[in-house]
Amino acid sequence: RRFARATEAYTVMANAERKRVYEASGSEGLYRRLAGPQFQDPMRDAYKLELGFKTGHFEMEFGFREGQKKSTGNVHHNLKIPLLGFYQGFTMEVSIVRSELCTMCNGTGAAQDAEMLTCHKCTGTGKLASSSHWRSKRARRERREGGFDQTVTLGCRQCLGTGKLPSEPCPGCKGERTKDGQTTVKVVVEPGVLEGHSYTFKEQAEQAPDAVSGDVVLHVGAEEHEDFEREGHDLVCRRNITLAQALLGFKMVVTHLDGREIEIERNEVTKPGQDHVVPGLGMPIHGRQGEFGNLVVKLNI
Repeated sequence: RRFARATEAYTVMANAERKRVYEASGSEGLYRRLAGPQFQDPMRDAYKLELGFKTGHFEMEFGFREGQKKSTGNVHHNLKIPLLGFYQGFTMEVSIVRSELCTMCNGTGAAQDAEMLTCHKCTGTGKLASSSHWRSKRARRERREGGFDQTVTLGCRQCLGTGKLPSEPCPGCKGERTKDGQTTVKVVVEPGVLEGHSYTFKEQAEQAPDAVSGDVVLHVGAEEHEDFEREGHDLVCRRNITLAQALLGFKMVVTHLDGREIEIERNEVTKPGQDHVVPGLGMPIHGRQGEFGNLVVKLNI
């Protein structure tokens, strides 16, 4: 594991773009940027890592294993809905912009009578390799030898890893194989669902040739409400009271999230920081029909 971490550090530091992606998204983001989702991890072979440290040369190949099922990867989106939607339930249709296979060429990128020729960029291998030598800043400053050689192999972007290019591109997608499109999914938020709940729509993400579409995963959260906050199953609001009201008691009306007027009455001394709790007037408890959390009125003297 130490070998893997050290190798990853050397690989990232040797390239400014990789370093930027790594700092923003970590290892997963780096692999996704370089080679696409669900690719094999070239740092998991302990023997190759140890051999690399002994010889000073690392070979890293980003790509799908032979016979591995390709996927375009899952797509995650955050949705904000009104807090009332979590209380009463909420239904919405969401349009997902995505790449879709060109219907004119069925994702081949070729015109109807075109021939498939060997890709000139990768010479038909579907892969491109780049080599570099890494030395620490101190070693470069002191002009010392040493460091590590590394070879990184990526899928060819010219032919998308197929090793073939059409003699004449498809007029519909201009050889890109995919076109911009969109799909619509329906999100049904049931009363009481907690914030952060995920809704997964299978194989509705990007389309790509010879690959299974990933899933679209939507995470729901609540828009900020002017009067109420949600704390788990409780509905929380804040009210100011005078010192006289704190000592002698008071009555007040709180307009509930759904518009009902709730009368609050206290006939005892209210201490600083004390809350007034009304059981059963909070958020619905999802999966437990007829059960609700508390309405919590936070009192400020």
